[in-house]
Amino acid sequence: MLPSISINKRFDAMKYFGFLIISISLLSCKTHINTQPEFSALADKNQIEIKEVNNFRFLGGLKNEDGKILKDSLIYRSANLHRLRSRSFGEFEKLKIYKVIDLRTKHEIEKEDDHLPRSIIYKNYPAFEDQNNEMKAAKKLALKGKITEADADRRMVKFYTDYVTENPEVIRTIITEILNSDQPILYHCTAGKDRTGMITALILKILKFDNQVIFDEYLASNNLRKKIINRRLNLAQHVHFIFPKLDIGVIEKTSWIERDYLQAAFDEIDKKYGSSENYIHQVLGISETQRELYINKFLR
Repeated sequence: MLPSISINKRFDAMKYFGFLIISISLLSCKTHINTQPEFSALADKNQIEIKEVNNFRFLGGLKNEDGKILKDSLIYRSANLHRLRSRSFGEFEKLKIYKVIDLRTKHEIEKEDDHLPRSIIYKNYPAFEDQNNEMKAAKKLALKGKITEADADRRMVKFYTDYVTENPEVIRTIITEILNSDQPILYHCTAGKDRTGMITALILKILKFDNQVIFDEYLASNNLRKKIINRRLNLAQHVHFIFPKLDIGVIEKTSWIERDYLQAAFDEIDKKYGSSENYIHQVLGISETQRELYINKFLR
């Protein structure tokens, strides 16, 4: 049984802001300088192309600090699987994924539940829950122009720092279930970039990858989501009159991912626990002996 989760403590309504604006493609009439996103050198190397499944890739081919290579086709990550088509089930099943871990909140799932083959084991492990439907309230604030680009940036940083520290027992459950799996496994959130990105970064930390590789893998979400985001922003340019107070910078800040967001999560771990090593051992409960077993399991 998953431990009960309280999010009333230090709850920030805009914590969920990044997952709201994905559905908002409307531009402010204010003058705006477009954000220049950072892209990954990995490009689309590990992309899995299945219709209506976005930001879908596997972890593989990456070299850790000891020169070991991460094996292909064992760990997968993606955006939500709500629009996975039944006629694509065959392609999905060829990947031999036996379990899907959904990192989203109950409200997100009620709106867009995963569409999966019956053979797939499905688990939901939210590290927070939107119990008071704060997402809806945040959307209203955004449409009224009460959130600026700078506000969105601060709240995205806060989301990252809170996610890795507020409910560490849930993070531990997610990561140990992934690493203990003897068959291919997939985990995802809504866009597959923030929560999924943090879980991936922690897994790579455990497997002794350096930050250059970790950030390159993280930023690959910008590469794989570029068309989606540009289409959203292009649409916004044609309907700015509907919600003229909505700041385009807010959409950009919550659509692209930024190096500073993940770095903020790492910095918070260092601040609260002393180091990533302490976090791995004390919070995630992974000893050095167990860590070496994982390394031997997932790398060659």
